[in-house]
Order: sequence, then C-alpha cells, then structure tokens
Amino acid sequence: MYYTGVLKNAIKKDNIPVDLLPNEEKTIEWVLPYQQYQNQLVDQAALMLTLSGRVSETKQVLANQTTFRLRTPDLQVMPLGEAVVGKEMSAKITFTNPLPRVLKNVAFRVEGLGLQKGHVVVVGDVGAKATVTLTEHFIPTQPGLRKLVASLDCKQLTQVHGVADIIVCEQ
Repeated sequence: MYYTGVLKNAIKKDNIPVDLLPNEEKTIEWVLPYQQYQNQLVDQAALMLTLSGRVSETKQVLANQTTFRLRTPDLQVMPLGEAVVGKEMSAKITFTNPLPRVLKNVAFRVEGLGLQKGHVVVVGDVGAKATVTLTEHFIPTQPGLRKLVASLDCKQLTQVHGVADIIVCEQ
C-alpha cells in the first residue's frame, strides 16, 4: 500500500474455516513469509490486512481492516573517545541486514551540525543477514550538545537511520 492509501496488489488470500461457540474467542495464526511480499513493498513498507467472516447459519458478514508499517532496523551510532572542540574523534556506525537477501548499492549518509558536514559513504552490496561497520572520523567545531545523524540508503530497505547525542567540551 502506498503512503496515500492506494493499494498496490493483493499478496495473499486464505479461506480458514473456524467454528466458534457463543462468546468464544480463538486466535488464528496466519503467516506471511517475506518471500511472498518482498517485491510488493512500496513507499514506507505499509501493509493492509483485511479480515472478513460470515456466520454460516445467519449469513451475517463481519469485517475488519487494519493498516500497519513494517518496522525497520535502526543504525547503531556510538561515539568513540572524548568530544572536544578542535580534537579529532570517531563514531562507529553499525548496521545488520535483517533480510534474507542481498541489499544492493548501499550508501550511508552521515552529518552532524558542529561535528561534520553531510556526506555519503558508498558501501556497495550487503549480504543477507550480514553486518556492516563504518567508522567516521571528524573534528567537532562547536561546543555543547550535538547530534550525529546517519541514514542508510538502498532500494530494498527504506527508513533506516540512527542518531547519537554527543556532548562536545571546549578545549
């Protein structure tokens, strides 16, 4: 489903007969494997689940619909060392691919006001379930609370980012 609410395609349809007694509740496990929806994801990885049922005896129809977004992993951004104006420091950015497929043409975008100008680091392909670690070196230029922000860019996985608060001291 696109962010506008427009549907792309139906992914899976099942017919599961269930017998219920009056006031009875049952939980039904329904699994949608990644392989069935991996090529259907668009925009913000939103999915719509529609559930309908019919009472056999009365032909009464019940329906419910819910929309949700798949959760994406966070980038782990960890400052290394002491943050002092004019002194080089580092930060480690770590990402683990949660998908059972290779991510193609992965790039990280990194920036932090008073820490470093925004730039892109091209990583290339990241294997299925693989972990990538990037170490950024920079020299803080302004004291106080600063934020180092990183995001991951690739076609197969969107909305992946992380942030670290860094308190920069005067020299």
